[in-house]
Amino acid sequence: MTEDRTRIAILARALQATADEMAANLIRSAFSAVVREARDCSTALLDRYGRVVGQADMIPMQTAALSSSFAAAAEQLDLSGVGPGHCIVMNDAYSGGQHLNDIILFSPIFHGGELIGWSGSTAHHLDIGGGSAGVNTRATELIQEGLIIPPLLLEVARDWHGGMIERLIFANIRTPEIGLGDMDAQFAANRVGVKRIQEMADRFGAATVLNAMQEVLDYSERRMRAAIAAIPDGTWTGEAWMDGDGWDDTSAPIRIVATVTIAGSEATIDFTGTDGQVRTMFNSPIASSIAGAVTALRSILADTDMPANDGCNRPLRIIVPEGTILNPRRGAPVRARATASCRALDAVHDALGKIVPGRVPAQGSNATTGFFLSWPRPGGGFAIHIDVLGGGWGAAQGYDAIHCTDHVLSSCRLTPSESIEQLSPHIRIEGFGLIQDSWGAGEFNGGMGIVRRYRILKDGVVLSLYSDRFRLPPKGRERGTDGALAALTVQRDGELIVLGATSTFELRTGDLVEIRLPGGGGWGDPRRRDRAAVARDLADGLISAEFAERHYGRVE
Repeated sequence: MTEDRTRIAILARALQATADEMAANLIRSAFSAVVREARDCSTALLDRYGRVVGQADMIPMQTAALSSSFAAAAEQLDLSGVGPGHCIVMNDAYSGGQHLNDIILFSPIFHGGELIGWSGSTAHHLDIGGGSAGVNTRATELIQEGLIIPPLLLEVARDWHGGMIERLIFANIRTPEIGLGDMDAQFAANRVGVKRIQEMADRFGAATVLNAMQEVLDYSERRMRAAIAAIPDGTWTGEAWMDGDGWDDTSAPIRIVATVTIAGSEATIDFTGTDGQVRTMFNSPIASSIAGAVTALRSILADTDMPANDGCNRPLRIIVPEGTILNPRRGAPVRARATASCRALDAVHDALGKIVPGRVPAQGSNATTGFFLSWPRPGGGFAIHIDVLGGGWGAAQGYDAIHCTDHVLSSCRLTPSESIEQLSPHIRIEGFGLIQDSWGAGEFNGGMGIVRRYRILKDGVVLSLYSDRFRLPPKGRERGTDGALAALTVQRDGELIVLGATSTFELRTGDLVEIRLPGGGGWGDPRRRDRAAVARDLADGLISAEFAERHYGRVE
C-alpha cells in the first residue's frame, strides 16, 4: 500500500471516529432522558454534496435517511450563499425526514473559504406540539401530530440562540426548556464534527480530505457489490403483517410485500403489492421505509464489517409505490412509522429466507413501543415520561437471540428505573423484568420479552401507547415457534382494564399500569436443542417445566 493509500485509510477511520465523538457529545449534553438515557439520536458526516461518509453506530433508521433529508433540503433551498454561520433545521416527514419529533440539524464545514462537507445530527424531541402531550394517538393528519418544520436555512447568530426562529419553534412545544437543551446539544455535536474535519484539512489539506470522502464511498460500494454477488441470482417474494391500522382492535391486518431481485452485483427491492396508506399514524415516510429495506439486506450479507455510508446504496434500487403505507401521500400522519418500516424489513427477510435460509433470522418484536405517561403540572407545564421499549429479537442459525432490546432499525436503550423516578414525580416503578416462557422455542431460542409496571402517583396522568404484536406474534423460522404477544393492562380498585396496542387512557392515583413486550421467534426444530441448554434455562427460571416438555421434550 502506498503512503497516499495509507493516509486515505487513516482519514477514513478518522471520519468514523469523528461521527462517534459527535454522538458521545450529543448524549452527554442532552437534557431529555429519551436522548441522554435511551439514546434516541444519531450523528453523521456528509460530503459537500450531502452524501453520508461516516456515521455513528446509533439509530439505523435515522442515519440511513440523513442523505435523503439533505437532498430534500438542497432541492428546496438556495444553498449557493451558504457560509460558516448558517445551518439547516428541519423535521418534515415529506422532505426526507422521519416523524416530527426527530429534528434534523445540518451545519456546513468550511476550510479556507471552501465548503468541504456537512455535520449532521438527529434527535428525538420529547414534545413537538400537536393534539396531545407526548403523542396524539388519534391523529389523522400530519399537522395534528405537531409542528412541521420544512427545511429552513438559518443564520445561527440571527435566528437561533434567542432569535425569531428559535422562539417561534419553542413557543409551540410543551417542554421548551428540555427541547432547547436538546437542540443546543445537537449544535454542540455538530460543532465537534466541524472542528475535527477542519483539523484534518489543516493537517493534510482540504483536497486530501475530499479525496478520502470519495474513496470511502467507492470502497463501501465495492464491498457491497461483492457481498450481493455472493447471493444466487433470482427473484423471490416475501410478506409480513401488521396487527392493523391502529384505530381499534377490529381493523384488518396490514400486508407488506417485498420482491427481491438479485442480478450480479446489484439488488432491486420492490414493495409493489403492499397495502395502501392508512388513516392513522402507522404510515411510514419513504426515507424510513428505504432504511428498513437497506438494513434488511445488509444485515444478512456475509460481509459484516463493511463501512456504513452512502456508497452501500449505489448497487440498490428500491421501489416503493406512492399511496402505500410505506410511501404515503403528503399530509398523512407518520408518528408510529417504525412498525411499518420494520415490516418492510421482515418482508425482505421473508423473501431472502427462501434462498439463503441459514442467514435470515426469525422475526423479533420489531416494532417501536412508544409508551407515554404525561402529567400537567399544577403550576403549569408538563411532565412527560416516554419509554421506548423493546422485546425479544429473533433467533438465527447458530445463536440464541438477545432479550428485551429495541428493534434492529433503532438501537435505543431502556431508560433505567431510577432515572424515570428521578425525572417523573407522577410515577413509581414497581416491577421490571423478563417474562418467563415468552420466547419462541427452537434449536436456537428467540429473545425474551419484558414486563414493566408503573404505579401512578397523581390524578390527571394520561397514558398513551402505540405498539404492535398484540394480535400477530413474531414468527419463528425453520420450524421454530412464534414468540409471545404483547399486552397492556391497568389494575384499578380490583378491576383489570385491558387496553389495545394503540391507546389513550386517563389514569387515577393508585392505578397500576403493566406493559408486556413480546418475545422473539425461535429458529430451527426445538427438539434439536441441546439438552443441557434446556436444563440450564429451566434451572434459571427462564422457562417453566410445562413449556420445556411441550416444546423440547422431557428434560431429565
